Amino acid sequence: MERPILTIIRNKRTKASKNSSGVSPQMQRVVTQLSVMSARKKQPKMLKLSNEDLIKHQTIESAWNIYQDQLQGQRTLKLKKQYFAVKEAMDVLKLASPELFAEANVDESGKTFPMEMRVPTDAPPREIWHYNYNPKDSEP
Repeated sequence: MERPILTIIRNKRTKASKNSSGVSPQMQRVVTQLSVMSARKKQPKMLKLSNEDLIKHQTIESAWNIYQDQLQGQRTLKLKKQYFAVKEAMDVLKLASPELFAEANVDESGKTFPMEMRVPTDAPPREIWHYNYNPKDSEP
């Protein structure tokens, strides 16, 4: 009497199916693992739509793309306006006071947020007032 080959599939012991290829259970496990890994790279299946539904889908998709392009154009225009307003203000400042212009353009790349400042939140602080507060000695 021939005993069926048992394989472990996700913590369950099942009978090995008699596949037509005659591959051993170990080889079948390797094939399964490789197919699972390659499944991530697969594209989703195309929708099978009738011609009418396909036209509707393409129309909606093109309208959405046009809308997104308009939004992007509005954002770009807003950023350009902000940039030119700041540039104009800096040019005026440079003409009015070169010292203030130089002070406004100091490199602050290593500057960190002061630990003494409280981050704004919607909830009030646990301690409303610091009665014994002594500020750190600031550098002259």
